[in-house]
Amino acid sequence: MVRLNDLAEGSFWKLIDMKIDYKGDGSAMVRVSVSEKHRQVYGQVHGGVIASALDSAIAVLVNQQIGPDQGANTVELKVNYLRPATGSGLRAEAELIKLGRTLIVADARCYDEDQEKLVAYASGTYYRFDKKENN
Repeated sequence: MVRLNDLAEGSFWKLIDMKIDYKGDGSAMVRVSVSEKHRQVYGQVHGGVIASALDSAIAVLVNQQIGPDQGANTVELKVNYLRPATGSGLRAEAELIKLGRTLIVADARCYDEDQEKLVAYASGTYYRFDKKENN
């Protein structure tokens, strides 16, 4: 299993200033500290940053559920954007829907922390694999 600290120390997570905030039984949360590098030309948080936060919250959740010799890859992520995020922070919360032998399904919601408003939600499917078979 990928250690959750390894996820949080990954170069992409550092690039977008994302951190694990909570991990628990069947749920997980990540936060992104928003700066100018996260914003698009209109001053709103770029949709790719929001999608990354949603995917990463689910990744934390999934990595809590799988075995020590397993990994998981995103095979589908459906994101619905509801309103622009303009604040200084994002919070993405994930919840497990189905833990299957091969596929794992989870949902996530992303909030603009300054407004405490839901800005996007996602549904993701993740493929569980044995690491020794995937090398």
